[in-house]
Amino acid sequence: MAEKLRIVVCGYIGLFPAGGAVWDYIQYVMGFAGMGHDVYYIEDTGTWPSFVPEGEPGDGRFNIAYLTKAMEDLGLGDRWAYRDPATLGWFGLPEAQVVRIMRSADIFISISCSAALREEWIDIPVRIVIDSDPMFTQMQLTGDDGFTKGARGLKAKLAAYTHHFTFGENIGADDCLVPQCGIDWIPTRQPIALDRWDSDPPGAGLPFSTVMNWSALPPLEFHGETYGQKDSEFGLVIDVPAHCPNRSFDLAVNGQDKPGFPTERIAAAGWRLLDPAKTVPDAQSYHDFILQSAGEISVAKHAYVASRSGWFSCRTACYLAASRPAVVQDTGWSRYVPPGDGLYAFSTREEAIEHTRRIGSDLPRHARAARALAHEHFDASLVLSQMIERARVHA
Repeated sequence: MAEKLRIVVCGYIGLFPAGGAVWDYIQYVMGFAGMGHDVYYIEDTGTWPSFVPEGEPGDGRFNIAYLTKAMEDLGLGDRWAYRDPATLGWFGLPEAQVVRIMRSADIFISISCSAALREEWIDIPVRIVIDSDPMFTQMQLTGDDGFTKGARGLKAKLAAYTHHFTFGENIGADDCLVPQCGIDWIPTRQPIALDRWDSDPPGAGLPFSTVMNWSALPPLEFHGETYGQKDSEFGLVIDVPAHCPNRSFDLAVNGQDKPGFPTERIAAAGWRLLDPAKTVPDAQSYHDFILQSAGEISVAKHAYVASRSGWFSCRTACYLAASRPAVVQDTGWSRYVPPGDGLYAFSTREEAIEHTRRIGSDLPRHARAARALAHEHFDASLVLSQMIERARVHA
């Protein structure tokens, strides 16, 4: 490495205490650390923690304890800080050290636009924001329809950054409906700490699986079109188990307690319904869930698909890194990560069935191909070095 940089990463691990969310954000820290950089995870969202398990106090204590344990378990116990919005106190590293780190940092990275605006980081030379929710972010920026209230705040936040990256790799293409909103969006994808996912190929009898939210928001109207969530797309895969009788299928899905959730229909179709809060509550259980799977089959949010955003899931990239092949809905990502052995894109029910059966017919071959794809397209050292280089090019 030519130079050692001091890098601050901000995310939502404490605010959204869930196994998958930990991996969404922490692999940036792991990746930069593996490259030899001086990196810290500092969570300062300014947002009250509302995602708390039933029965736990809603005053932030659970969230602080969750983040503390997550960082210690992952070997990063001396590399994090959390600003509690209730008391304005700091946990993990002391406030004075956080301020010193901020004022001496070379790069500040706010994933999901998670960082509150603070004078401590506003003068860091390279300030990167990562749009992890393409189409929803841009709808909010326009102030149209359901997002009017938050538009001004988001615009002010984004204006504080020197570089704007997005998981919408297809933004700007002729077939992409995501508005650019006057911003020079730079494509990126999820970095995966490959060494954390080393695994033997899946053994016989393991299920295909996925973890998902049924519907985080109601459908949104934008420029005459309706954009929805995964509940709008799950019908494409609901019948897959019936066409793969020698395989089992696990669905860890949030939202089963919401009115209208089709519990009986999904179960009758051959899916085993699991509660993510019990099945994958933390980073280790999420990791183990993936390794105890044969592969993944999953849909994407309707808005990602309908807008042809090019979004690709961190979860799916983790499956690939663990030598677990995947069959996932195409959002336009197939233009940038070529599908084939180990990873198939589908747009129709028939394609989802065909690809799942194909993977199941030769799982060892597809498992090897999945791991190779993760190395080629999602290796954290590759993704993050490209991010640094693209930030310099766009300076």
